[in-house]
Amino acid sequence: MRRSFLLVVILTITGLVRCWAISTEARCKFPGAPAHSTVSFSNDTLTIGAIATYTCERGFELLGPARRVCESTGEWLPEGIPFCVLNVAAGKAPMQISSEPGGLPQKAIDGSTSSFFSPETCTLTKPERTPWWYVNLLEPYMVQLVRLDFGKACCGKNKPATIVVRVGNNRPDLGTNPICNRFTGFIDEGKPLFLPCNPPMPGAFVSVHMETASGSTQLSICEAFVYTDQALPIERCPQFRDQPPGSTATYNGKCYIFYNRQPMNLRDALGFCRSRGGTLIDESNPALQGFVSWELWRRHRSDSQSQYWMGAVRDAHNKNNWKWLNGDDQTVSFWSLPSSGSETTSINGGDCARFDGSKGWLWSDTNCNAPLNFICQHQPTACGRPEQPPNSTMIAENFNVGTAVEYSCDEGHLLIGPSTRTCLGTGFYNEFPPVC
Repeated sequence: MRRSFLLVVILTITGLVRCWAISTEARCKFPGAPAHSTVSFSNDTLTIGAIATYTCERGFELLGPARRVCESTGEWLPEGIPFCVLNVAAGKAPMQISSEPGGLPQKAIDGSTSSFFSPETCTLTKPERTPWWYVNLLEPYMVQLVRLDFGKACCGKNKPATIVVRVGNNRPDLGTNPICNRFTGFIDEGKPLFLPCNPPMPGAFVSVHMETASGSTQLSICEAFVYTDQALPIERCPQFRDQPPGSTATYNGKCYIFYNRQPMNLRDALGFCRSRGGTLIDESNPALQGFVSWELWRRHRSDSQSQYWMGAVRDAHNKNNWKWLNGDDQTVSFWSLPSSGSETTSINGGDCARFDGSKGWLWSDTNCNAPLNFICQHQPTACGRPEQPPNSTMIAENFNVGTAVEYSCDEGHLLIGPSTRTCLGTGFYNEFPPVC
């Protein structure tokens, strides 16, 4: 009705020729772009038939339509803006209810999947009533989507199974975390299952639970992917030509580079990190200790004698007290052998501290002149391109730390939210993205 009414009015006032000219000049507005993406157009005027093509920044994967077309209605189809997401499960800490020989839980996050069951890359539990598998992401993320590539089929001919994915911060084996998604149907060998969390759910644990109506069954996952667009990729970290391959990891808005090829004493290791804009690790809490110890464990599974400097020294005025190299007192510590009444230890009588591989990566004191490996802690260098809402313009000199981006809306649209956002030292922007 609205379209025919407008057509009558235009015909009455301006005539058929003018109406035809308006319809051929119709165009679309900016279609919107997700964070960490670039959108390019087949023509700059965004006329009917224009194609918008989305690509993600390095390290991110595109979920959703890579191409959208400007229709005669002024809308972009298919509907919906894609996402650029990061798989935060790879290389993290997994567990499962039980394991058949060779079917270890780590095989679900080893970066290798399969279209059929393979003992080389797929997990496999023993027959269980309700088998489960989970991954500890080591820090909370806003989980948007979980993809599961199953190994073995379940659960016999014409017998469906129920897959429940939970996300949260409680012990995942108890099955008490909130449900992200639930699927009931047939589980086929090598077939991926996509389970979105709508809305996205926060949590450090993502667990997969299988429920069947026919006794015990086995859960096999060839690869599990946990996707979010709110994560710091290693591509945003400082990169140096001489750092070992695969040496960078991120945690809680900071970058960590593990150097295991050039042992140094504490003074030289600190100087090395500072010369590159970083420092030795000079803080501690249970979550950070968990991250560091996991990263060190997986890098040195066959070498439990490795040692890494941390940025802590014994207080010159109180031998029972330890200080960080930034001058702060240690308030949370993880010494391997605490003496009674104190959190300090004196195994070797040293005035410096290390992550001790022979003690499960807990702390030990040591001689400050010993040559040890070390970890440089850095702030990220950039935030990447932020979200840009439909019907808007975004202006930014670059997307480095400290830079501001400015938003404005097209004529006829109202900006709701901040008109300016700044890239923080954590690699994320302040404020939530606006809408028009």
